[in-house]
Amino acid sequence: MSPETTRGTRKRLVSGQRSYLLWSVACLGAFLGQVPSFASELTESSRALHQGKFAQAASLAERALKSDPRSTAALIILAQANFAQGKYLPAYQQLREALRVDPKNVDALYYLGQLCNLLSQVEYQALDALAPDSARVHQLRAELYKLQESTAKAEEEYQAALKGNSRSVEVLVALGDLNRPEFRFDEALSYYSRALEIDPLNYDAIYGAGVCHYYQQQPEKALEYLRKAVRIDPKSAPARLALGDVLLQANQTSAALDELKVAIALEPKMRQAYTLLGKAQQKLGQNAEAATSFKKAQELIQSEMESRESLLNSRELKKDSPLP
Repeated sequence: MSPETTRGTRKRLVSGQRSYLLWSVACLGAFLGQVPSFASELTESSRALHQGKFAQAASLAERALKSDPRSTAALIILAQANFAQGKYLPAYQQLREALRVDPKNVDALYYLGQLCNLLSQVEYQALDALAPDSARVHQLRAELYKLQESTAKAEEEYQAALKGNSRSVEVLVALGDLNRPEFRFDEALSYYSRALEIDPLNYDAIYGAGVCHYYQQQPEKALEYLRKAVRIDPKSAPARLALGDVLLQANQTSAALDELKVAIALEPKMRQAYTLLGKAQQKLGQNAEAATSFKKAQELIQSEMESRESLLNSRELKKDSPLP
C-alpha cells in the first residue's frame, strides 16, 4: 500500500466519523447538562478532529475520559485522532475498550474493522517486499481471496503455498476447509488425512473429517472423528453440535440430547442447537420442552435478521455521510 493510499484511507475514516461524532456530542450535551465540562470537552474534541487538529482532539478526548472512562463517544474520538496521527496501536486499543463497554456498538465495530484492514495491508506489503514468492505470502494471499469469496483464486494460492511447504498443516487444513463447502468431500478428506499424518491431534482436521463423513452418510466414521474432536476440545460448541446432530440421526436420542445441551451451554445463541434439541425432545416425548426450544430458535433467527438489517442500514448511512 502506498503512503498516498494510507493517507486517503485515513482521511475517509476521519471524514466518515464526523457526522456520528457531532450527533453523539449533541445528545450528550442534552442528557449531561449537569456536567457541562464533559460535554464541552467532547464538543471541542470533535471540532478539533473536524479541523484536522488531531493532537488537540486527542488531548481533549483524554480529558473527557478522565471524567467518564466508560464514554464510548470519547473513546471513538480518541481512536480516530490517534489513527489520523499514525498511532495505530493506541487507536486499536481504544476501539477495543469501546467494544468492551458496549459490545454492540456498530460504529466501534465498523472502524475497528477498517483499522484492522489497513494494518493487515501494511503488514502484507512488508512481507511481500521481503519474500514475494514465499509459502507464507501465497498463504496470506489465499486467505485474502477467501475473505473476498474468490474460491478459485484462494485455492490456487493455497496450492502455491503447499508447493513451498508440503508439510504445512495450516495450508492442508485450509484446502480441506475450502473444498468441504463445495461438497468435494473426497478432496477435502485427502487434505485432512495428510494434515493428520503430520499432526494426529489437529482439532480442525479431525472436525473437518467428521463433517465430511457425516455428509457422505458414513455415521460410524463421523462419530469416531467427532468424538475425538470433542475429547481434544471439550469446549467446542460446533463439535458438540455436530456430534449431537450425528447421534440424533443415528437414533441415539438421549446421547444427542446431552451433547446439544452442552452446545447451548457453551454458545447460548446457537439457534441450530435449539432446533435439533427440539427434535430430540420430541422424539423422547418431551413436547412442552420441545415447543420451548423451537420458540427459542425462532427468536434467535429473528434477532439475527434484525442485527443484519441494522448493520446494513448503518453502513449505508456512513456511505451517504457528507464530506466536509
